[in-house]
Amino acid sequence: MKRFRIITFAAGSLLAASELARWWGNPRLVPLAFDEVLVGAGLALAALLTKRLGPSAIVAAWGAFCGLMLSLLVPTLDHLLHGPPKQSAGFYGVVLTAMLCLGLAALAHALASAREGRRAR
Repeated sequence: MKRFRIITFAAGSLLAASELARWWGNPRLVPLAFDEVLVGAGLALAALLTKRLGPSAIVAAWGAFCGLMLSLLVPTLDHLLHGPPKQSAGFYGVVLTAMLCLGLAALAHALASAREGRRAR
């Protein structure tokens, strides 16, 4: 579980840092990067507080990550398939799909870990 917590913390930190770097200096940073920064902070905090809160915090954080990736992927695929053309829609579609797959795998692992923890009690 320790390795998974490290991966969760790294994923959350990278998500938040990448969005801050992407929008830094732009006055639209607050509305456009808020969701990614919030989910990234949630992942990082869940990883840090797992011993106190249990595995449910990581499950919830990875669930929020998957929801965010899905909410970003659907409009990107809509632009790609039905237009109007959006610059880099193909690239973002591939990246968001990969991130959603990573999130679903992490969510499945977190759920399995939570079930194992319940059985051990």
